[in-house]
Amino acid sequence: MAAQRKATAPQEAPRERIRADVCVIGSGIVGLINTLAMAKRGLSVVCVDQPSEKQLSSYKVGESLLIYTNAFLRVLGELDDELNDSFHKAGFWMAYGMEGRTSFDENVSEWAFESELPQRWIDNYYDPRFARYMFQDSQIVRPEIEAVLRDRVRNTEGVTYLDRGLVREVDLGSGDGDHLLTWMSRDRSESGEIAARWIVDCSGRAQLLAKKFGHDTPLRDDFSTTAAWAQFQNCTDDLFDERWQYEFADGVVTRRDRNTLHLWGENYWIWIIRLTGDRVSVGVSYHRGRPPEDGNARDVFWKILRRYPVLDWLREDDVLEFSAYKDVQHITDTFVSDRRYAMVGDSSSIIDAYYSQGISLSMVGSWHIANIAMQDVKDNRLDTDYIDHVNNSLTADWRIMRSMVQSKYSPAIADSRFFLLDHLLDLTIFGAAMLGRFRATRWLLETDGRIAAEKDEHRRLRSGLTRRLYLSQSAPFHRLDPQRVATIVENWHKGLERRAVWRLEHGEKLPSIKSVQRAYAALPELWRLPFAEKAPRPDLSMTPRDEPEWTYVKGNEYRPPLMAVSGTMLVALLTAGTAYDIADTQYRKLRRTWRGLRAMRGRR
Repeated sequence: MAAQRKATAPQEAPRERIRADVCVIGSGIVGLINTLAMAKRGLSVVCVDQPSEKQLSSYKVGESLLIYTNAFLRVLGELDDELNDSFHKAGFWMAYGMEGRTSFDENVSEWAFESELPQRWIDNYYDPRFARYMFQDSQIVRPEIEAVLRDRVRNTEGVTYLDRGLVREVDLGSGDGDHLLTWMSRDRSESGEIAARWIVDCSGRAQLLAKKFGHDTPLRDDFSTTAAWAQFQNCTDDLFDERWQYEFADGVVTRRDRNTLHLWGENYWIWIIRLTGDRVSVGVSYHRGRPPEDGNARDVFWKILRRYPVLDWLREDDVLEFSAYKDVQHITDTFVSDRRYAMVGDSSSIIDAYYSQGISLSMVGSWHIANIAMQDVKDNRLDTDYIDHVNNSLTADWRIMRSMVQSKYSPAIADSRFFLLDHLLDLTIFGAAMLGRFRATRWLLETDGRIAAEKDEHRRLRSGLTRRLYLSQSAPFHRLDPQRVATIVENWHKGLERRAVWRLEHGEKLPSIKSVQRAYAALPELWRLPFAEKAPRPDLSMTPRDEPEWTYVKGNEYRPPLMAVSGTMLVALLTAGTAYDIADTQYRKLRRTWRGLRAMRGRR
């Protein structure tokens, strides 16, 4: 009988075997861009994944692009047309104090930066594409962009898109030997093997390699967050009436809803991201240890939104999809291993949706990984010093971004000076990275991401970027160890937070402050901060002035003067503002002590 069963058992289908220089695991936006980037470096690539129908049809989070993302997607993904057709993002906008309010009045603190350029700057660029690649950020519908990228991958020479299986096993090769990955379809009807010199894990929160090889690192504090979000339809332009307008001192009117809008409350924040097709992505991210409302993530989501009359047009009937992550944050101890594998995107680290840093930091990590893998495959040289620098710098960047988020989940967010200076510290980090962003954009624009198209100037750009294309290695921080930079930034946030909490706990109430920067008026008028308490409507937004010609950028320089010193200028401004914050808080403490002593003497 056993022999009969054995004879009639179905034959296992023969396994396919594919060999490539690089195997990319995962076909989300990060995996697809990594696949295209490696192919443009002249490497053979297999991208393996089998998205479920739900994954393919999911509305996902409406993504707001920031910092590095734009140029990489436009060039490596060849998405210039698609991003031009996406919702044009004017900048980012932060507000605190909107609970219970129907308008952004003088009692609301606001901080914003709008990146739209004046036409005179655009006309000066040597290539009309430069302004789009460098500055024209968008808010994208991710499933639509990923569908386009999948078609790009299918039609790219040197790429095998294996979209019918999931990786089940990974066996690392010894020495210079290839790694062996075993995949199988969801219904187990198909299976195969992939031999590859490099593995790039873009599997997302599944963290395939991090969990298999023990790279997942536990967080050592009590700061963790939950995120809940939904995409809404029928959100037409007329919903954003005059309440959403902001008028600058020079009469220019802008609209808050054209920016990525963040509404802060104690222990939480809300994002509002407008998308094409009258859709809006709305999310709530909150401190898990101090949830602002009771209930599950969906309950908390709606309870918080109902605190905001200005959002009363958000209705459950218009929800296209709701999703939530109970525990958002994680980090690995390795981004690139000298055993020839790497982890990118959510498979390596995630902090919070704040500043839309997920894809941005992923693009940076992917660019460095492509350099390392290409050099290893083509020159048979594994640059372990470069690998160490990448791991050190990307970990530091994660710490820097996390400190930006963590400080604002504290009670200090209610203090208007903290709201101003803490956001200025964030702007200092991003402003310092402007030169790296410029050079990366220029390299991408002029080479199309292809090493074969490089000239001497591009090789010089790429060489410099291998050391400097990180938040923690931008001037003036580049001479310090990345971890030292991260520690300085963390302590700076903590100091601002500590002084703000003291003021709040001791009744030192400061008036709300507004400060909205524009690309051509990019600094808050911080020198007016000491007089803000007596101003009827404190607004530190800078009024534009005629800029000297030396500040103009053509786009084909190696070191544009203003970008070269932007980090140093911002550090100086922030230092002056922090010095005032320290001195003023100390004065308030001494004044309270003196008043206490006088009161004691009076009672005697």
